[in-house]
Amino acid sequence: MTTDKQKKEAIETCLREGFVPYRSEHRGKGSAVLEATRRLKLNKNTLTDWVRAQDSLANRGEKNFLPNWSLYVAPGDKKLPSRREVHDSAYWRTRYNAAEKELAHIEKLLEEVGGIRSLDIPAPEWLLKASTSNRARSVMSMLFTDLHMGEVVDPDEILGLNAFNPHIAEQRAKKFFQAACEIGPRWASDTKLEGLLLNLGGDLVSGDIHEELRITNALTSHEQVRMVVKILVAGIKLLLKAYRRIHVTSVPGNHARTTFKPTAKLYAKLSYDTLIAQMVADAFSGDPRVTFQITVATDAVIPVLGRTAFLTHGDKMGTGGGQGFAGPMLPIVRGTKKVEAQQARAGRRPDIIMHGHYHHSGNPGNVFSNGAFPGYSEYGNGLRAALEPPQQWLFLIHETWGVRERCEIKLETPAAFPRLASAMPKEMA
Repeated sequence: MTTDKQKKEAIETCLREGFVPYRSEHRGKGSAVLEATRRLKLNKNTLTDWVRAQDSLANRGEKNFLPNWSLYVAPGDKKLPSRREVHDSAYWRTRYNAAEKELAHIEKLLEEVGGIRSLDIPAPEWLLKASTSNRARSVMSMLFTDLHMGEVVDPDEILGLNAFNPHIAEQRAKKFFQAACEIGPRWASDTKLEGLLLNLGGDLVSGDIHEELRITNALTSHEQVRMVVKILVAGIKLLLKAYRRIHVTSVPGNHARTTFKPTAKLYAKLSYDTLIAQMVADAFSGDPRVTFQITVATDAVIPVLGRTAFLTHGDKMGTGGGQGFAGPMLPIVRGTKKVEAQQARAGRRPDIIMHGHYHHSGNPGNVFSNGAFPGYSEYGNGLRAALEPPQQWLFLIHETWGVRERCEIKLETPAAFPRLASAMPKEMA
């Protein structure tokens, strides 16, 4: 569909080329309006009627796209340039454009080296564009972290309080996607729902960073990757039935690293989480409804409806584990404050911070700390940690009100934990 701006520019281009203005008494080359109509491949009187409508808007003092008729100069009023002048102007115009591009590239490099900004943020237009209607817009957001595909939680080791294996992981992930499809559109019923933001916050696989994981995991790391890709592809296809567009962001977690010890350099590039996101992106390479933001950093900055969301796994927030009866909430608050301070110094204080890693669900201020798909495990039991059900955050970002609705999607109920042992496939029991 041709926009008002494109129509105006087409007419003004014709005016510069010597085509006469609308309602002009000049004769000669022809009407700029009719020529623009031909170039835009519109119906015969489309632009003529459109110009009259813009005239009416201008007379009423309203916003309009009326072309600048003064761009036309009658043939007798202008001096034609010589061939040398035409050649020289084209040459210097080319040099000017090349210099502009080179200068912009140099400025960008200087800003990155100086820490003023990080890599470009490839966010889709629907997350950025200004509203053109009176109806407020919204975006649904899923925080999907700590799937730990491949890990096994033996119910016998924790007195039947929980169980976890690849089969249960798949069922819980499916429940999260189904909840987003059912709850999200209902929350956004009074808004223009632009799409869904699927935040992959790391630790999608259990990995083999610890000896005990290599011994007890039900799947090898490569098998874990293949199963997670299968789950995410199926989940996104399900989400597309409820949401017209999906933007997937991805950051790496500590369990998905392929190195024995954590590294400072190439952290994301040496992560199974990054590989998973790239494989899922390949699966949707021909679908314009699904876009991807796969970071090569440990964090991702996501502009959404005029706000800034910040996604990180949580292992690199500069704080350790839990503290006494307060559990991990104090380190979470302290770590996210450090993130806010760091980003503020870079000139982009986040409005929303999302992370996982601690397997502890919380919402202190503008922070969404995510639970984990495995839920209660042998590690948490050894710490006498609080019994938290497996859960993940789902929330609505409103154009005017920011985060308006939010919910911890319970992937199992605590009462169901003892029954999970019987739900395990025989080969995994």
